Amino acid sequence: MDAESTSPFIPRLEDAFNRVVRHMASANLSNQTVAPGPILSGSQRIVLRALVNDGACQVSEVANHLGVTLSAATGLVDRLVKAKLVTRDRDLKDRRVVWVKVTPDGEEAVKAAEARRRAALQGMVRNLSEQDLADLCQILEKIGMP
Repeated sequence: MDAESTSPFIPRLEDAFNRVVRHMASANLSNQTVAPGPILSGSQRIVLRALVNDGACQVSEVANHLGVTLSAATGLVDRLVKAKLVTRDRDLKDRRVVWVKVTPDGEEAVKAAEARRRAALQGMVRNLSEQDLADLCQILEKIGMP
């Protein structure tokens, strides 16, 4: 298919992807019985997950990871500090360097948010067979993400 033509399936795919994204975003709000915890934005969840997996980082690394400006990352970290989900700690060897570290509350918050999202996703695919799920995974992996 060339750049001039568009498959008639593209609008359907766009609509389906939008519904999935909205549903996953609302899962953070609606599944408090699955895993109670603070409501996290997508960016907050991504940063907390990275800190849990990779350990402390600097705010500039947060900005690079999210693809946002340093000031946007600073504001995000400020909100996470205020919520007591991360701390800022000065480097003992170089006081100019500040490390962002996840707190135990931050670890619990990201676990709860991911449990709510996982439960929502399980609900969305409950009518699919194992083969349908395998096929869907294969197709999505083939599409890839930029």
